[in-house]
Amino acid sequence: MLAIQLLGPPQVTLNNHILSIPRRKSRALLFYLAANPSPVLRDQILALLWPDHDRAAAQQVLRTTVYGLRKQLGDALIATDDSLALAADTTVDLRRFEQQIVNTNGNAEATEPLAAAMALYRGEFLAGFSVPDAEEFEQWLLGLRERCVQLALRGYGLLAMRYEALRDFAAARDALARAIELNPLQEDLQRAAMRIDFFAGDRAGAIRRYEHLRRLLDDELGVPPLEETRALYDAIITDTMAPMAPSAPASAPAAIAPAQSLRPQPARLPLTGPTA
Repeated sequence: MLAIQLLGPPQVTLNNHILSIPRRKSRALLFYLAANPSPVLRDQILALLWPDHDRAAAQQVLRTTVYGLRKQLGDALIATDDSLALAADTTVDLRRFEQQIVNTNGNAEATEPLAAAMALYRGEFLAGFSVPDAEEFEQWLLGLRERCVQLALRGYGLLAMRYEALRDFAAARDALARAIELNPLQEDLQRAAMRIDFFAGDRAGAIRRYEHLRRLLDDELGVPPLEETRALYDAIITDTMAPMAPSAPASAPAAIAPAQSLRPQPARLPLTGPTA
């Protein structure tokens, strides 16, 4: 069975053996197919990876690329006259990650599945990989990297809220630390961390966190913390924090739309002639 990791440094395994795919654009094609659950038109791939070739030359390069991949992947790569896809039993970490996070919109109750999904996030999408001479691919890559960061921020935020509701402050702090590492300027996450620091008995830590955030916002953006953040800080300083709710966690972070609607797709160039 084919398994592809796209989150963090990419890795391809077939029947538990790591595959080395030497050609950069062969890897790019495989990664693109892995990120898309539906078959991808050959014309779309030509525009994505070989936009500067004339159609006949691009088709020939694509045929050679597909042939090389089929030698390594066998039936895991499905090629028709019009499209390319990976076998249905291919496992892709990105697909599982997206599905689980999107399915938790408005629901922070399923702790274990959410924690398992966040364990898949090993780093940015296709970390360290690029195809400098394929602008459409690079645009798609950057767009999906940003989407994955937003999904990770949401997932860590939901996970922290669930751990907070369970009074597992250590786990909640760890989840928020991972989120804040991705975006230290996101104040709702910083407020959540301040609140959990306080309820965990680390009032001094909550105060230090606010002071660090205040300096960071001033240095990076030239703005003070939001009114909500300042109000939380005042409540911590004056020891007037409202007690924790007995059961339900705070409101969930903003929902993430389904993956297909936000995923950037490369423009289809006006290619003519017979299909490869």
